[in-house]
Amino acid sequence: MRMRKVAAALAMCTLVAAPSIARADSLSELLPNLFGKGGILLAPSANPAFSHQPHFTVSSEQQLTIVNDSLRGQLSNAPLPSPVGGFTFRFDPTLGAFTRTTDSFGPIYSQRADTTGRGRITLGGSYSRFTFDTLDGKDLNNGDLNVTFIHEPVGNPPFAFEKDTITGRIKAGITSDIFVMSGTYGVTDNFDLSIAVPIIRTEIRLTGIATINRIGTANENPPTTHRFSNGQETLTVRSADESTGIGDIVLRAKYNFLRTTPVLLAAGLDLRLPSGSVDDLRGLGTPVVSPVFIASTQPFFGISPHVNLGLHLSGNTSKADHEFFYNVGFDWTVVKPVTFVFDVLGRRIIDNHRLQAGQGPDSTKIADSNIADASIGVKVNVWKNVLGVANVLLPLNRTGLRDNAAWLVGAEVSF
Repeated sequence: MRMRKVAAALAMCTLVAAPSIARADSLSELLPNLFGKGGILLAPSANPAFSHQPHFTVSSEQQLTIVNDSLRGQLSNAPLPSPVGGFTFRFDPTLGAFTRTTDSFGPIYSQRADTTGRGRITLGGSYSRFTFDTLDGKDLNNGDLNVTFIHEPVGNPPFAFEKDTITGRIKAGITSDIFVMSGTYGVTDNFDLSIAVPIIRTEIRLTGIATINRIGTANENPPTTHRFSNGQETLTVRSADESTGIGDIVLRAKYNFLRTTPVLLAAGLDLRLPSGSVDDLRGLGTPVVSPVFIASTQPFFGISPHVNLGLHLSGNTSKADHEFFYNVGFDWTVVKPVTFVFDVLGRRIIDNHRLQAGQGPDSTKIADSNIADASIGVKVNVWKNVLGVANVLLPLNRTGLRDNAAWLVGAEVSF
């Protein structure tokens, strides 16, 4: 009977998660084509004695692709809350009933070694909002993110006008709303199976301000060789779009192989399915397998530390990097119906090749391989086996695409 309930719940998750918006263009095309498809092409030369249509297309396309790849990897890899439930039970044969194994409701983004309990079901839903503020430390709101476009080679030896460059300042408003439906089923007292289905809405609004740097044509007055189609040396362009649909589904198995006083140990395995659209920045486009070792303790003065150590192993490293990850923190039963949660969530990219965003055209500086966040949250037993959840994620470094504060609210029920 319980298995029928699980199957029905998961089927409902799949149906609700169907993409709701279909569009001809994709979010991944917005940034590379911000200044025009294929890059920047200026107006033909105004000098009748010199026929020249300036091309900055090759350089601009490469520079914007570097920034776009940074956005793609970070948006598709936003952290998801753990699908494992806050209530844990174990059947007591002497009482002939299930009893709670801990007063704590556990972490939010991490895992503890406790399992749900044989035949128990936990269903949950959460909503988190990311309003991204920086990319590799560059402020996205005030145009800190700059790209430099160089002139495509024309003559040999090079003409003087080929020394001109274009600076493109990019302002970006990027918002990602993530709704996650999750379910956990206790196959045995020590073995859980879980699923998390994210539905993601991403909106991107871009403003590009391109300015011609007259290095080789500084003596032209008025300038005739290089100018934009509006006849000026500065051009402002805007682009915006949004997309909603299913993200990458996560399947999880966890086995609690050691339960002593006070230490508990477990092993887990996550499988991230490539169900989200790569073009609309909702998925990685490759499966990711994540083995994890989990250690936690029973409460000591109401405090239960926990540690997660594992790997994200990508099926295709050209789409997603291998990563080592660690989650370290504690959950604290402040009073019986309230659990305070603190975690440090860290990832280190293995064999990192991503170029840092916002560099000059000849720079090959690799972005920082470390990404770390602090997770601060609370779980409240609002009624019977129903929990309310609230959390905020705060960045501990500036690597990648970051929100200064990303919040989450949710609820879960066990039966």
